Amino acid sequence: MKKSKQNKTQKNNNNVDSNEIARQIAIETIKDTEKFFQRIANFFKGIWKFLTTPGMILGIFKFQKLDHVYESFLRNEKLMKILALVVAIGFAFNIRYAPSVKERYSVDINSYPLTSYYNKERIVVEGLPDTVDVTLVGDKSQVDIAKAKANFEIYADLKDLPPGTHKVNLEYSKLGNKLDVKIDPSTIVVTIMALTEIDKPVQADFVNLDQIDEMYVLSEPQLALNTVKIKGPQTVVNQVASVKAIIDVSDLSKLSDYEAPVFAYDKLGNKLDVEIKPDKLITSTQVTTPSKVVPVEAVVTGNAPEGHSVGNLTLTPSEVKLYGETTALESYDKLQVQVDLYQLDDNNELIVKLDKPENIHKMDTDTIKVKVTFEETQTKVLENISVDFKNLDAKYSVKAKSLSDAVINLTLKGSTTKLNSISADDVKVWIDLLGYTPGEYQVPITVESITGVLIDPSRAKVNVIITE
Repeated sequence: MKKSKQNKTQKNNNNVDSNEIARQIAIETIKDTEKFFQRIANFFKGIWKFLTTPGMILGIFKFQKLDHVYESFLRNEKLMKILALVVAIGFAFNIRYAPSVKERYSVDINSYPLTSYYNKERIVVEGLPDTVDVTLVGDKSQVDIAKAKANFEIYADLKDLPPGTHKVNLEYSKLGNKLDVKIDPSTIVVTIMALTEIDKPVQADFVNLDQIDEMYVLSEPQLALNTVKIKGPQTVVNQVASVKAIIDVSDLSKLSDYEAPVFAYDKLGNKLDVEIKPDKLITSTQVTTPSKVVPVEAVVTGNAPEGHSVGNLTLTPSEVKLYGETTALESYDKLQVQVDLYQLDDNNELIVKLDKPENIHKMDTDTIKVKVTFEETQTKVLENISVDFKNLDAKYSVKAKSLSDAVINLTLKGSTTKLNSISADDVKVWIDLLGYTPGEYQVPITVESITGVLIDPSRAKVNVIITE
């Protein structure tokens, strides 16, 4: 039976709340105080008992030459016991009902959260600290409980303050009136500003482009919305120069359905602290690898050994694959490479570095190996090559002044191999009539060059007549 009661008592003790703990701490403190005063009372009772022994009293009274009445009173043992009892009861009563002495106790709580009350939909506040330091002073048990539970509130009430700068006293709640509270700082200076909201266009911006291979081409991102709402103080909202949805392209597999965070920037590119709705946008970006294979054409510079001409040029590779946007690829039908004959090694070979064309992202190779063979220089004459007319205004017509002005002879010098491969159809000769008006003119001719062949025209100019 006793064991069952003990278990029940233990269970109840485990379920007591913090208030019961506080009450028990207070009771123990009072008991300790009572024990302290009880020891003092026992000390004085011992002295009293010693002083009230008949021999001691008699000696004192004899020393003072008290009369026999007092001697008779002191010798009355019954009366002395009664007197001792009365004194003991007085001491006990005084100890039992003496007011308890409570020690003042303090504790510091650093960085306690500060709560603020105001309409966050209509105003914004600057100058509010996130935390304050708090000192609690009072009875140790109550201070310890308040610190452990930490459910009290330090707050700034800003609800009724108009826009402007204000000095605000911090307040506290849920601590009762038995504790003294010190808040540091106890007052703060805040600036209250009215909020404004506007619509702003948003554009996409790629980041981490340097982390993807240049062969990939990213399409223009498609955004779920074209505008977002910007909300903040009027002075800050007025600084918004651009709003961007930031797309991280470091992982190309995620770009088909990417959730891009949205930020507002001033004209210097600094982020602004404003509210953006929505603050994320779904974007879609297509990733492609457009390419085009173009032949490599050698442009020879420098002179061949005396009495020799370039017989053959072997390029390895002879084609290059270009990567870039489709519109850029359409601009290239070939890729030229400069071959300086003076840079050939003993084997008549040369490694030439290719320059990446404008608007092309990548090439599958950036070097070309060139092998040159030389042959003895031969001469070949192409006769009666027609002279073409180019770039004449459509409202005019042109004709050669004479039959000899309509054709020209060309002397070709080169290797036998090269000359044998060239016919009259392979050589282009023309005059450029851009800007010419009706009249008679002597116009210089232009001959299209052929790699490894020196071409010498029989005349430098031809005579033409332009009419309306």
